[in-house]
Amino acid sequence: MDRSVGLIGAGNMGEAMLRGLLASGTVPADRCWLTNKSNDERLARLAREWRVRTTRDKARLMSASQVVVLAVKPADMPGVLEEIAPHAEPRHLIVSVAAGVPLERIERHLGRVPAVRAMPNTSSAVGASATAICPGRWAGNGHLATAREVFAAIGRVVVVPEALFDAVTGLSGSGPAYVYLLAEAMVDAGLRAGLSRDVALALVSQTILGAGRMLAETDEDPAVLRSRVTSPGGTTMAGIRALEEGGFRAAVRHAVERAAERSRELRGAPAHPTG
Repeated sequence: MDRSVGLIGAGNMGEAMLRGLLASGTVPADRCWLTNKSNDERLARLAREWRVRTTRDKARLMSASQVVVLAVKPADMPGVLEEIAPHAEPRHLIVSVAAGVPLERIERHLGRVPAVRAMPNTSSAVGASATAICPGRWAGNGHLATAREVFAAIGRVVVVPEALFDAVTGLSGSGPAYVYLLAEAMVDAGLRAGLSRDVALALVSQTILGAGRMLAETDEDPAVLRSRVTSPGGTTMAGIRALEEGGFRAAVRHAVERAAERSRELRGAPAHPTG
């Protein structure tokens, strides 16, 4: 990327994005700026570790950066937008990862400045995020391509209309927790079958990792991959039948729908009818 990047917020998400951008070579360290509202020790550690430029002055960061990532908590967004509004220009691309903060609110503060909203998930910490992005009113194809490049440094990226961001929250935003719950249940089953916790956890974590890689790298439909593992009358078929009898598929669908509904409730939006 031939643009300087400024990250406002050095929390878990900001640090994950910083690591991804630098480790992938997307942005050189001398073109990366970082600021944080508190925790000078964390800021100093990241500066030492990655040789990036740090400042407590957001005006200076805005002046030095073309891409500005707002990696702050939703509650802190109004204050941050007020601070950067006098310094935001059409030459900037503002990228927000604040959950539940719509583009309209960002654009109301910043005016005709290109903005992109993004929703990564917690797997960004290991460079394996599933991130949805959507462009704002003043963002063109070039801005969207830049945002794609930023988030490709920490995982996989898709473009989704903002109206579907609640569905993204329910699916991939909350999704890691569903997988961890499945892992818990599988480990517990392994313990009941006589395996040690270490062995059960190793087998389950590698099984989930391998299945995820098969999905991501082959681009096969999940039903096709499942069918290849499921021989008629075999052990996997018996296990699949037990899951279906226990309402597994319906429970997952309900979890995604309920999480999406809760996302709408938290931002005060009317509920959408579900099919």
